[in-house]
Amino acid sequence: MPDDNLILRPLHRADPTSLGPYQLLGRIGAGGMGRVYLANRNGAEGLYAVKTLLVDGLTTDADRARFAREVKVARRAAGPRTARVFDADPHAPLPWLATEYVAAPSLGDLVARRGTAHPAAAARIVADCATALEALHSTGVIHRDLKPHNILLTSQGIRLIDFGISHASDLTRTRVTLGTVAYIAPEQARGEPATAACDIWALGATLSTLAAGHPPYPDAGDPVRLLALVSRATVDLSDLPAPLRPLAEACLVPDPADRPTPAELRVLAEGCETAHRSSRTDAAEPPDSWIALISDYQNEGEQLRDQHAPALPVPGYERTQRIAGLTPQGWKAAISMISNLTALIVLGAGGLLTLITIVAVIVIALFP
Repeated sequence: MPDDNLILRPLHRADPTSLGPYQLLGRIGAGGMGRVYLANRNGAEGLYAVKTLLVDGLTTDADRARFAREVKVARRAAGPRTARVFDADPHAPLPWLATEYVAAPSLGDLVARRGTAHPAAAARIVADCATALEALHSTGVIHRDLKPHNILLTSQGIRLIDFGISHASDLTRTRVTLGTVAYIAPEQARGEPATAACDIWALGATLSTLAAGHPPYPDAGDPVRLLALVSRATVDLSDLPAPLRPLAEACLVPDPADRPTPAELRVLAEGCETAHRSSRTDAAEPPDSWIALISDYQNEGEQLRDQHAPALPVPGYERTQRIAGLTPQGWKAAISMISNLTALIVLGAGGLLTLITIVAVIVIALFP
């Protein structure tokens, strides 16, 4: 039985009901920097994820500039492993960004609701994420907040989401930004510039959560202590299944220069998957409990699309306006007939009286 309300939460009283041309249906997510709504749009099929800028008080010029950079980064990051950007308005009273809605759970949701993944499946996910990072980094974008809740798992594979603090070298003024502490690299925790190697560290920390159920630290309860552990790269992989420890250790190297590139990490992860999957021919599948939850999200997404589908014009149908009982096509035919009769009379031997009589008959027929 699917979990109730996997996707949609009601709008709050303070929430807008629309943003630009998008009608908001409910909340689907929120974070420290934004809130995300499910929406539809009149005259367009499908559902959209519309993100707003979350600020205290009035939106400042600095807030709008930051949001505008996020929009540019999200557009640049668009690809088969990210959500497509459809529209945005950083200058609206409440700035917004509309992207493709993906009806799928995050890796964080899957672990929290259905438990951890077996080693081969976890390695497969890391390989897919490495492929996505390779494409992302090739555009000059660093995610900087990669974590289980920013990676969706669909029946077709992973999708990276939420580029709110992502960095593009020619768009972002500062390269120092903290993401979620349990997944940031040591150099980020120390306030040093973020590089592509930070995403590799974050993927290693994500692997720990996928297979061990928590980030790779001995104690994550005290935020101050956690930040100190992260800054010193003090990781604890004792709860991670032994087959995955070499893969995690490759990502969680203190010196960013010693971490693998996404392409190198993909090769390592694929080797780990091959060595520990049950079948030598098929790729490792997620646990059955994960597959069931993915299916529940997909089914609920389809139901929401059907329930909230906007009215669309019927192809080929146009409302017909009648004048004096005739459609425009009817008037065209009548005028054509009068012209043809007039030509015949003029060319023949008929007189003016005959012409007047014919026209009178036609007018009486059209306007009884």
